[in-house]
Amino acid sequence: MIARLQETLREVWGSVAFRLTLNYSLFALTTSLVLLAFFYYQTVGILESQFSRQVATTAQRMSAHFDQRGLPGLLNEIKLELGDTVNSETEMFLLLDREGHPLAGNIEPDAVLSALEQSGLNHAVTLRGRAAHGYLVARRLPDGSKLIVGHDLRDLHEITLLIKHISLAAISVTAMLVLLGAYLFRRTLQRRVEVIRRTATQIGAAGQLTQRIPLGHRQDEFALLTRDINHMLDRIEQLMNGVRNVSDSVAHHLRTPLTRILARLRTALRPGSSYDELRNSVVFLAGEIEDLAKVSEKLLQIAEFESGARRKKFEEARLDLIARDVVELYEAVAEEKQATLQLTSTGPVCILGDRDLLAGAIACLVDNALKYAGSGARILVTVEKAERQEQARIVVTDNGPGILPSKQRRIGERFYRLNHDIPGHGLGLATVIAIARLHDASFELHNTDPGFSVSLAFADPLNATQPATP
Repeated sequence: MIARLQETLREVWGSVAFRLTLNYSLFALTTSLVLLAFFYYQTVGILESQFSRQVATTAQRMSAHFDQRGLPGLLNEIKLELGDTVNSETEMFLLLDREGHPLAGNIEPDAVLSALEQSGLNHAVTLRGRAAHGYLVARRLPDGSKLIVGHDLRDLHEITLLIKHISLAAISVTAMLVLLGAYLFRRTLQRRVEVIRRTATQIGAAGQLTQRIPLGHRQDEFALLTRDINHMLDRIEQLMNGVRNVSDSVAHHLRTPLTRILARLRTALRPGSSYDELRNSVVFLAGEIEDLAKVSEKLLQIAEFESGARRKKFEEARLDLIARDVVELYEAVAEEKQATLQLTSTGPVCILGDRDLLAGAIACLVDNALKYAGSGARILVTVEKAERQEQARIVVTDNGPGILPSKQRRIGERFYRLNHDIPGHGLGLATVIAIARLHDASFELHNTDPGFSVSLAFADPLNATQPATP
């Protein structure tokens, strides 16, 4: 039982939430104690000051009676004060003659009272036969007698004791609330964190990448953290699926050319093969190996782009000038296919990026438009800066047959090809998408009826301050 209790205490104390809450609560408790102490001493000081002024005033009034009516008048005034019912239980009087013998009063004389002079004194006395504690002052009268006036401090002590009890009760309740609040805060925080930990355990131990942290109704810091973690898990799942798809696609697409290469090698190794047959086999094998090298290079480029390693080469780049050079490069190809290739621009459009990669992405989009739009197509490359959306956009539009919506969701998959009759490896748009992600740009597809458009939208374009060269 004791060991279990100790383990529970260690677990509670090991909680960051508990310690954090406890530290802040103790700070608040200490602040409350300082305020209570200040209140206590200020209250006691005010009460003592009131008692002091009251005693001094009474002593002054009694001295005035002596001055006016002498010793008999003072004795009569003391008897009147002791005989009324106003403060008779708390007022203290003692009149001593010049030899120190008591003449009147309600307290017993002693050596301390006999030696008391002008200054005030807190002293234990006998008041009407009972022990009391009072504040006393003395006045030496002209005839040599001494008047001692005081006030019972019982009320002050009771008020002080009451304040102490209230302060102790407040401290005890506050301490209990601090511990209870720290425990409840720890429980609440632990429940919120436990959901995240359980999901992380399911993903890490069991590999269940489809698991997500449930979203709560409160839009607090944990909700923001939950959304960020779920977004991260979505991205991880997407990347893992991409890796699986790439692995499967690479295995599938490499198996066929490798099989052809192996079959051609076996054919070339047959006895009696002529020189021409060997030469044709070598040419065929060289072409197949070159295709495999291109595919490998494309895959390595996509992996490099997705890793973000090229970001360090980013600098100011003019999209309109890059697009102009690409269009000029493909004008001969468009003319050969009897296609029309045009460029429109709203003016200088600058972003932060890699000029070579941006040129490669635009070239891939133009090349795909020329391939799939057909002979005699009209292709328009638009570079614009949308001030309202704060975006720089590149749009490549053609008037070709377009792409069915059911097939659009597969656009950008590695090795996916719409038309197998058109030469290619199915890695062009995958490369464009990787370049777009590297530049934090969005990749969008739209059927224009007739035709098709592909756009890249770059956030936070730069202001072009001077002409630049790509």
